[in-house]
Amino acid sequence: MTKFILKYWMIDLLVGIVLYIAYVMAIMGSSASGNGFGATIRYIADLVLNIGFSLLYLVAAIICSFTIFLNFIREIRFSPFFSWLSFSGAPILLIGMFIASLSLDGYHYSGNVMTKLWIFVILYPCITTILYLQFRKQYRKLNKGIGKATIYTSNNKQV
Repeated sequence: MTKFILKYWMIDLLVGIVLYIAYVMAIMGSSASGNGFGATIRYIADLVLNIGFSLLYLVAAIICSFTIFLNFIREIRFSPFFSWLSFSGAPILLIGMFIASLSLDGYHYSGNVMTKLWIFVILYPCITTILYLQFRKQYRKLNKGIGKATIYTSNNKQV
């Protein structure tokens, strides 16, 4: 079971890192609008702000990936709802906190920064939910295989 859960943790961690790299590439793909010193300063400030958000995104994705280890607890692993929360609950909670934070002071940031960030913030829980569905499917197969196995005690009695 340890290898099984570690495999899904590694996949989740890689998804977070790939989304981070894609986000940084989307940031770097933008260019300065206009000519002159003022446009260059705005572009650099926008780039620094985007890199700051991308680092927060990476840290959040790494922290959220560790919640998959809650599936080592038998009660969580057996409950589909709690198991789903261990995959997607933390990212959805962070989205809620992000929405609350932006509703309070989101007017400070440009729309371009927020549009790219929203795409990647919403994409991560969707991917973790798909990963959860694959986890449950594999877990059911693994559980059926273990359930059919005959276990013998030291006295050669069937359990």
